[in-house]
Amino acid sequence: MARLGHPSGEAGIAEACRSFGALQIISNSASMTPEQIVAGAAPGQAFGWQLYVQHDRTKSERMLARINKLSAIKFIALTLDSPVTGKREDDERSGNVIGSEAPFQGDSNDTMPTVPVEDPVFKGMDPTLTWKETLAWLAKHTDLPVVLKGIQTHEDAYIATQYTPQVRGIILSNHGGRSLDTAPPAVHTLLEIRKYCPEVFDKIEIWVDGGIKRGTDVVKALCLGARGVGIGRAALWGLGAGGVDGVKRTLQILTDETKTCMRLLGVKNVDELGKQHINTRLVETEIYDGPSGLEGCRAKL
Repeated sequence: MARLGHPSGEAGIAEACRSFGALQIISNSASMTPEQIVAGAAPGQAFGWQLYVQHDRTKSERMLARINKLSAIKFIALTLDSPVTGKREDDERSGNVIGSEAPFQGDSNDTMPTVPVEDPVFKGMDPTLTWKETLAWLAKHTDLPVVLKGIQTHEDAYIATQYTPQVRGIILSNHGGRSLDTAPPAVHTLLEIRKYCPEVFDKIEIWVDGGIKRGTDVVKALCLGARGVGIGRAALWGLGAGGVDGVKRTLQILTDETKTCMRLLGVKNVDELGKQHINTRLVETEIYDGPSGLEGCRAKL
């Protein structure tokens, strides 16, 4: 809902990403249509499309048909971390609403009535997604690769590798902690994968979403095997503070901090980063420490 922060909305974020070669995943609840957001894309600029599968599958299928026509969108980010609406007390207290003048991309270019933020998406979500049925359904409606957003256990990360090449990556995320209080942060899941099924890193890309506020956070995630990080909140703060220039400033700060951290570690290239550069002992005391559960996963495949 980027236009709540600035009139340039998601297109403004896209313009800033263009300057930095950053990947933008367009939200299913974006305040602009996907066509509007990618209209100014530079050659080679890449986007993903975040999909919330709806109870009425025809709505999702119509959106996928539109996405298939946009060459700048390179993959579908299938949302898994919010099968139902969480108890969002901040939203309840603030009474955030979308005015009727704000365009909602939905499955048309129409405006929408005044409703709570994200309400149209969550009220129509299908909470019954399964590995076999949902991925097979997606394959019928798009040839785009799939990135699974919202993986929170090493078991699911392992299962995801069994659905390549359709599934090309996973995003470790707890939906910003807004869906389930005390859900594991992405760094815990990242460490679980390293402990129980490190082969996942060689089979699919792993991205981390949540808690990335400084360049040092970016470096920590890369040290633990992530190939990329999500900074949605930081981008929105930059947009609200200064529009397109605010997002550019945010990306520049993170870029500078990341480079500085790497230099102070004596590292020239990202591929040189590894676990030897980070002390995880304290965090490791907080992650799951029981049986791997992978035999049960294999038996169900």
